[in-house]
Amino acid sequence: MPLTNYHLFVGRYDRGLMAPDANHFEIKLNTGNEFYRIAVNVRSQDGSMLMTYVDDNYQHELCARLLESFPGNGNFNINDTAKRKQFGLDFLRRNLVGDFNKMVILPNNLPGLDNDLEDKLTLALDKSKADPKARIFVFGEQWPSTNKADKYFPEIKDQGLHDIHMNQGNPRGSFDKDNGVFQDGGLLIYYPGLNRWSAILLAFQTQFNTLNPVTLHTDDQTGHRITGTIDDGEVVIVAALVNPKGKEAGNEKVILVNITDADISLNGWKLVDRNRHEFAIDNVTIGAGSTAEIKLTADSTFNLSNEGGTISLLNSQGIKTSGVQYTKQQAQTEGRLIRF
Repeated sequence: MPLTNYHLFVGRYDRGLMAPDANHFEIKLNTGNEFYRIAVNVRSQDGSMLMTYVDDNYQHELCARLLESFPGNGNFNINDTAKRKQFGLDFLRRNLVGDFNKMVILPNNLPGLDNDLEDKLTLALDKSKADPKARIFVFGEQWPSTNKADKYFPEIKDQGLHDIHMNQGNPRGSFDKDNGVFQDGGLLIYYPGLNRWSAILLAFQTQFNTLNPVTLHTDDQTGHRITGTIDDGEVVIVAALVNPKGKEAGNEKVILVNITDADISLNGWKLVDRNRHEFAIDNVTIGAGSTAEIKLTADSTFNLSNEGGTISLLNSQGIKTSGVQYTKQQAQTEGRLIRF
C-alpha cells in the first residue's frame, strides 16, 4: 500500500545536523506556528549511496502552482488522491528530473568540500537561512507525533516528516509496501527576491530498473516496478507548439524524433498530460532518424495548457519512453515552439 500520511511542510530552516548513524541529515524546520524535524536519508540502510539531483535554478510547472495554493507557511495534508495528483511529487509522472541520468551517486559524508550529500544539504539550507524571505517546501510522510522531546532537537516536540525521497520502484521486500504514485519526497526552496527555485531530489539505487543508463518504470496504479525488457527512449519528445497563433483547438502539436536506425510504428502509443488525460496516436510510423508531428485534434481532452504542464509519451505497452515539462513563462509567446 502507498504512504498513509503524505504531507507538505512549508517553512524556514532553523538548524541541522548529521545523525550519529550518518544515515539521515536532520533538519529543524520552523513553519510559523510549530517546529518540526525533517529526517532526510543520506545513506541507505544497506550502506549504499543515494542517487541525487541538485538544481540551483530549478524550473518546473509545479512551482507556480505551489506558490498560488500555499502562500503561507504551515503543515498541509495532501494525502487524498485529488491533492496528490494536484500537488504531489512524482519523479516519473511529473517529469521532475527529465533524464534520470542527471542523477548522480553521492556519498553521505566525505572529507573535502561540496562532494557529498551533507555538503549539498548544508550549502542549500544555509543559503535559504541567509535570505529572510526564502521558503522551504518539503514533501514526505508525517510520522505520528508524541509529547516527548525530539531525540535530536530536544527543545521541540517529537513531530516531523520522513521519507524525503522517491517512494516508488522499491523491489520486493521490506519497502515495497511504501510504493505509490504522486507521493514522492523531496525538497524545493523558493527565493522570492530572485524568483528562483532550488531542488534537491533523492532516490535509492535499488529503486531504479537499471543504473547504467539510469531508467525507471513503475505501474501507474501501484508504483511497483515494472520488470522485463523495455526499449527506453527510442522515440523522444523534442518540441511542442503549446500556444499557437489564433485558434488553439486543433492547432497544438507535439514533435517526436526516432533516435534509432529503424522505422517504428506508433500505433497504440499515447501522449499523456499533467492531469493524466490521454491522446491516442494512430496510423503513424516514424522513420529511422526522423521526426513526426503529432497534431492534437480539437475534440481531445489532452490539454497543452498555457499555464504550464507536462507531456509524457507512452508506448503500446503503456510504458513511458519520454517525458518533458514546460512552465507558464515558456508558453507565453504565441506561435513559437517550446524546445525540450
